[in-house]
Amino acid sequence: MPVENWLDDLMMTNAHVSALDDVPESLIDKLRAVDRVVLVASNPDVSRRHVRRAGITPRSLVLSFNKCGLLYRLPWNTSHVFVHRFGIRKQRFFGYPQRWKVALFKRLARESETFLLGGEAPATTAENVHWIPMRGDLALLDGYPFDELPERGGASTGFYMIALLIEIRTALDLDFDIVLVGFSDGGGGKQWYGHAWAFEREAVARHGLRVIEARAGEP
Repeated sequence: MPVENWLDDLMMTNAHVSALDDVPESLIDKLRAVDRVVLVASNPDVSRRHVRRAGITPRSLVLSFNKCGLLYRLPWNTSHVFVHRFGIRKQRFFGYPQRWKVALFKRLARESETFLLGGEAPATTAENVHWIPMRGDLALLDGYPFDELPERGGASTGFYMIALLIEIRTALDLDFDIVLVGFSDGGGGKQWYGHAWAFEREAVARHGLRVIEARAGEP
């Protein structure tokens, strides 16, 4: 192999590994143990039919975001992760502390864990609650049009986690599929203007990730 190619590969490997510096070990342990990671968008058009198409099994890990409003459509017999993004304007994590519906689901689910994303590390966290700092050097974020977005704009919570999961999978040579449920335009007409949705959709398509689209009016 030419020296230049070897150095390029080494730099890329080091970049992937450095991205793991701040990832909680508990998340990495979960990813080692599963063969499929299913991310469920906060899209009100997602139905149980869409969820069934994702092929969730006891060896899957299911991610829900922020207010986690679709838990009642998800199966209990697998591992669940709740990701709550830090909101700059309100200076708190969206959907955290968790409301009673999330607390009830956690009691019913086989296993669950909570991750707080972005902001500053909380002084203390409850059991099974971990903090993940947000970083801008993930490969999937390369070229993200931050400058074209409003001051509080940036990558959506789901897209950031997709980028992080791909980085972890590459760095550790893990073998899990990534399935996206409801990561499609629409979402009840409530897509926030602060995310670059077109860029995110194109990046997902470029990586060949399986997307189960959900739109209003579908049977």
